[in-house]
Amino acid sequence: MTRKIIVFVVVYMLLLLISPSLIYGYQEPEIPVLMYHHLEEHINNTTVISPENFENQMRALKGAGYHTISVQQLYDYLNGQTPLPPKPILITFDDGYLSNYEKAYPVLKKYDMHAEIFVIASRILENDEKIQQPKEIPKMSWEQLKEMKDYMTVQSHTWDLHYKLPSENGRLNGAVYGPGFVDGQLESYHAYEERVRNDFIRSRKIIKEKLGYEPIAISYPNGIHSPSTIKLAKEAGFKMAFVIQNKHVKRGDSLFTLSRITVNGKDSGEVLIHKIKTAN
Repeated sequence: MTRKIIVFVVVYMLLLLISPSLIYGYQEPEIPVLMYHHLEEHINNTTVISPENFENQMRALKGAGYHTISVQQLYDYLNGQTPLPPKPILITFDDGYLSNYEKAYPVLKKYDMHAEIFVIASRILENDEKIQQPKEIPKMSWEQLKEMKDYMTVQSHTWDLHYKLPSENGRLNGAVYGPGFVDGQLESYHAYEERVRNDFIRSRKIIKEKLGYEPIAISYPNGIHSPSTIKLAKEAGFKMAFVIQNKHVKRGDSLFTLSRITVNGKDSGEVLIHKIKTAN
């Protein structure tokens, strides 16, 4: 009898270590990471959402019991260091539009929700600087980013690689993907690595200089990446990176290809929650 008890205890402990869900019914959370860009009155599509619809979505998420987390919390959880709150969700913005400060930030404060902004660092303005490109959608200043630190943390969307280059096969690829034609000549692989690595490092340095901390995450422009991109992101000091796959993030996923879900500005709060629940 004693031997049977010992065997049972050993098996129980092994199951507890390998899969707590078998013992307690506990399930590892699958974390939705939402991707937003710009807010503009009366425009709703896959890259723009009206302030009214954005607030409707945030109110619905709050009412449904979702708890916003930071990139740092997600990183700690995926590395087995820190548990997450019930129904965790990560809200992200790309590019660094002024509308994030003027229209999204007040809503996040109102509902006590956190978000991350992946900025194209070269486009963020000094206080007395004007928009350099006439048709460019206005971006924020470093002071505005600093002001939002209570509810919004800044990560990298490169220093200035949010564009595409013609590749050797004639197709346009993301500037971070691989060697491309620069000034009419196909760059060497070494030149490509140097260009992208230096850009990544520069984006981290300027954020540290302006805001006092180094970003730990990067979102690849348009989600385009390659094994070389991942290698260079690691060499630049990033700990994680995001793509666009419309899936949840879960423990065991590659830290440098974490998925985000594209939010459609047309979706009501209820529709967004349904999409979150039914995402793979």
